[in-house]
Amino acid sequence: MLITIALITGTLIGMIGVGGVLLSPFLTYFMGIELHEAMAMSSWSFLFTGIVAIIAYSRKGSIEWKAVLWLCIGIVPATVFGAKVNSVLETSLLTVILAALIAFSGLHVWLKKQKSVDGSSHISPMFYTFIGLVVGFGSALTGTGGPVLLIPILMFLNVPALVAIGMSQVVQLPIAIFASVGFSMYGHLDIKMGTMLGLIQAGGVLIGAQIAHYIAADKLRRTVAFALIGVGVLMVSQALIQSE
Repeated sequence: MLITIALITGTLIGMIGVGGVLLSPFLTYFMGIELHEAMAMSSWSFLFTGIVAIIAYSRKGSIEWKAVLWLCIGIVPATVFGAKVNSVLETSLLTVILAALIAFSGLHVWLKKQKSVDGSSHISPMFYTFIGLVVGFGSALTGTGGPVLLIPILMFLNVPALVAIGMSQVVQLPIAIFASVGFSMYGHLDIKMGTMLGLIQAGGVLIGAQIAHYIAADKLRRTVAFALIGVGVLMVSQALIQSE
C-alpha cells in the first residue's frame, strides 16, 4: 500500500505538480496514520521529490530561476510559522477555504483561454515575495508541498502551465526543509517512513515529468485545471470527515 500511494502521488507531482496534496489523506485513510503525523511525513518526503523534480525540469529549461528566488524569500519564514500553527490549530476551516479557492482557480483556468505570455516576467519581484508568504504558510499549515497552492495562483496570473509546474517543483525544496524543521520542533516527524515515501515518490516524479513535457500545452493546462478542481473537492471532503 505504501509503495502504491507513493508511486501515484509521485507521478502526479512530476506531471501536474499537485499530487502531493493527496499524500496526507491517503496515509491517514489507507494506513491509519494520525493526520498531523501524516502531514509531517509528507513534508519531509517532498524534500526528495523536490530534488528529483528540479533536476528533471531544469534539464528541459522549464524553470525560471529569478522568479523562484523571489518566491523563496517569502516562503522560508512563512513555512516555519505555518508548521508551528499547524501543531496547535484545528485546520478544518482553513482547509475548506483553501480548497474552495483551489477549486475556483481550477474552474477559472478551465474556462478561460490562455493569454499569449512567454513566461512569468510580467509579475513583479515584490508580488512574487508576497505569493511566497501565502504559499509557504498555507503549505505548512495544511501539509501540502507548495505546488497545490502556487500553481493555481500562477495560472490565474496567466503564467503558462508548464512554467508554473516547473517553478512549483523548486519551491517544494525550501518548503520541505523548513516545514520539516518546524514539525520536528513543534510536533512529531517520522524521518524513516518519510524518507521511504520520498525515495519511492522520486521514481514517480521522473515518470510524471517525462509525460508533462510530451503533452500539448493546452491539454496540459486543462489537465492541471481538472486536477485542481478534483483536489479542491477532495480537501473539502477531508475537512468534513475530520470535523465529524
